[in-house]
Amino acid sequence: MRTKYKPWAKPFIEEHTEVMFSEEQLHSFDRPYYLEIGSGKGQFLVEMAKKNPDKFFIGVERNVTCAGFTAKKLVEEKIENAKLMYINAELLMMNIRDNSVETIFLNFSDPWPKKRHHKRRLTASSFLANYYRVLKNGGRLIIKTDNVDLFAFTLENLMESPFKLISKTDDYDGNDSFDTITEYEADFRSEGVPIHRVILEK
Repeated sequence: MRTKYKPWAKPFIEEHTEVMFSEEQLHSFDRPYYLEIGSGKGQFLVEMAKKNPDKFFIGVERNVTCAGFTAKKLVEEKIENAKLMYINAELLMMNIRDNSVETIFLNFSDPWPKKRHHKRRLTASSFLANYYRVLKNGGRLIIKTDNVDLFAFTLENLMESPFKLISKTDDYDGNDSFDTITEYEADFRSEGVPIHRVILEK
């Protein structure tokens, strides 16, 4: 579901630089961090930061309205251990250092249903190669989706990648302690839609 444009979002982001993170900051960042690509309205990012105060989370979001909602949550909740990057993930991934990320989360990514758009999917082979490159040895890629076609596409591409499969489920119960429910996930669960999840390791 496309988020309705909110004219306040971009000015809010520009005003609250304290919750934003730049590419320059990322390049010089030497602390372990956890990366969520496609943060949506920020519920996952904020809740994971609150549940894990000893860890540092970075959310990436290209939609200005969603980024505005995330920034607003970070400000209102006074979150210190999570930041937001308002940027296209494809551009960002090319500039992340090798072996620098602890875990990458892909939560309910855009399924891009038309075949001609499949290369834009965040689990296309080109993206998977970049995830593998930037993850530390032993780092993990954790993917959740409700979309059966996207999950099948993801699993097919993973067969050709060097990732090690840790777990796969077509009906994830949400009980992993290192996880939290996203806005979309709450809606899907209330409607009885199964959640597909896969955990991979470098």
